[in-house]
Amino acid sequence: MAKLTIDETIELGDISNPLAANYQANGSIFGPRKAVSAPQTIALVTDALRWQWEAFPSVPEVRATATLTIDTIGDLGDTITIYVDDPFLGIISIGSYTLTVSDTTTDIIADNVGDEINLNVYDYYATVVNNIITITAADGTGALINGNNNIYVTIITPGFMNTESGDRLITENNNNLITEQTYG
Repeated sequence: MAKLTIDETIELGDISNPLAANYQANGSIFGPRKAVSAPQTIALVTDALRWQWEAFPSVPEVRATATLTIDTIGDLGDTITIYVDDPFLGIISIGSYTLTVSDTTTDIIADNVGDEINLNVYDYYATVVNNIITITAADGTGALINGNNNIYVTIITPGFMNTESGDRLITENNNNLITEQTYG
């Protein structure tokens, strides 16, 4: 059985109250009623739910986003890995892509990296326009992920390893491959 929405529950309470009062008054139909307060209890619970719902209505969550811009093509064999410091799961990899000979433009690289991000199992997803990848945070992370620089990228070149610490600079042999922006 499906869960009732708040509005459906309030409507059910509104319908149930007079029915309970009628059943209470006509106890002979189903036998004597022992709980004479049933209609009042239903009314109190329904009104409390209605007042709470009106005071604090449900609002849809706005997911945080981050953008990555592919600025240059890089070198054959470079591996680009995107990490997120998820507020519930800790640091997770949401995608990794290794450059191939078919990666001849920044737009193609962005498409391929975006496709890899969309394969993750953590509910993060990417949309790509030209050379800009927009990553949308997982459902339920909401404001917990905003403004904390929770996304970062590493680029590993065969024979050259770039490690990050402190300021998350994303560089490869002094050529910027990706410009990083934080969630916000």
